[in-house]
Amino acid sequence: MTLKPGLAVGMLMSMPFAAAAQQTAKQPDPIDANAAVPASPHESAFKNYRAATDEQASPDKAWRAANEEMTKLGGHAGHMTSDTPPTLVDHEGHRH
Repeated sequence: MTLKPGLAVGMLMSMPFAAAAQQTAKQPDPIDANAAVPASPHESAFKNYRAATDEQASPDKAWRAANEEMTKLGGHAGHMTSDTPPTLVDHEGHRH
């Protein structure tokens, strides 16, 4: 065996010992009530809150404006217009 391959084999064989020699952080005992725990950060639910753009309108005016907009669409928010009559379903064949 020449020097370079022998050196490479020796290094590969010593790697597990080097990994075992590294110190690991001691884990806290899970049954110890006095064990130190890291603080959990608090982030407010309102952190990205943006106020409504139309703050001048009172609730009754906003309600009226929403109703007027739906009236312009016709029927049930545009789902049913006066041009299309409602279809009736025959339920006679259903079991009770």
